[in-house]
Amino acid sequence: MNSRIFTRNSSPLIILSLVLLIPVLITITSAEVTELNVTPEVVLPGETLLVSGKASPGEEVWLNSSFEIALPVSEGAYRGEFNGIEIPAGEKKFSVTAERIKTIRLSIYPIFWRTIEYPLEGPKNATNGTATISISFPATWGGITIDIYGKKTVGVYGDAADNAKSVNLTTDMSIKVTADSTGDFELPINTEGIPSGEFLITAGEKEKRVYIVAPEPEPSVFDTGSPEKPYPSISGIHSGTITPNHTITVSKLSTYPCSGTGGHIEYIKLGNTTGWNVTAMWDGYAGDWHTITFGEPFTLYAGSTYNYTIITGSYPQIHHTDALLTANGWINCTSFVDANGKRYCNWIPAITLHSRR
Repeated sequence: MNSRIFTRNSSPLIILSLVLLIPVLITITSAEVTELNVTPEVVLPGETLLVSGKASPGEEVWLNSSFEIALPVSEGAYRGEFNGIEIPAGEKKFSVTAERIKTIRLSIYPIFWRTIEYPLEGPKNATNGTATISISFPATWGGITIDIYGKKTVGVYGDAADNAKSVNLTTDMSIKVTADSTGDFELPINTEGIPSGEFLITAGEKEKRVYIVAPEPEPSVFDTGSPEKPYPSISGIHSGTITPNHTITVSKLSTYPCSGTGGHIEYIKLGNTTGWNVTAMWDGYAGDWHTITFGEPFTLYAGSTYNYTIITGSYPQIHHTDALLTANGWINCTSFVDANGKRYCNWIPAITLHSRR
């Protein structure tokens, strides 16, 4: 069967839409796996695991990975966002199951330079509070084969069940590999975008557990802390002031993201009335993606007031107040203009200034 290569001016979205309407019919059978290894078994987010093992020579082996996460409910809705998820080329099946919900929908970006939402016709309704969405690739329609691979941002969202405080989310990815002539198989798995916690990997009747642990926190010199109620949240432009109560040296700025999202700061400018200022920009969803590093360390002096302009992306945690007293001094909101153009005067982003590079 022929596979065709699309150009930017062709109509791949039409074909993809038709492909996604075809039900997932892949049956995953258990291979006779005699050995399964995962190295290392404890990793930091974004590090790569090597999954290897033994099966019969030339046998097709499905490697299955899964993790679970609880998503908070805000105003009757839930949302999770997993950034930089590495999707390998080749045969695979991706599924998401949510519990304590009314509806569910997925978004994947980028696909042909834009975001695709699935199901295409709208959110899927839950049965008895539970729903599962499954997608498999490559898929063929009309002689055209489409595969999705590379780094993607995957979103899961919908309406929660009545009175639900959180939603249980289970994600599963199954990837097919083929054992070589000696029965050996291996697959590297990048853990970027996967939340901290337990990560289960299975093949045949074998299973291994991997633990993704958050890195040790860096020393903070000005920390707003995480608010008790971080929602509502939206991206936008924050303006305000910071007045430290002791002299601090700053080299990094990190953001508290809302649970299950990619909340981050894309740009910051700090300055004062003398004309001094410093700026820094986000490097994207790679590595420690919720942290911005300044070009050179700088000093903020006790009792001096500094103006800030902060541009946020996705869903950062928000302190809903116009002034916040921290252990390190004051941070105040002058204005916040959200992505829809609405203006507020009581939104302060939850941030930490760090001293160590």
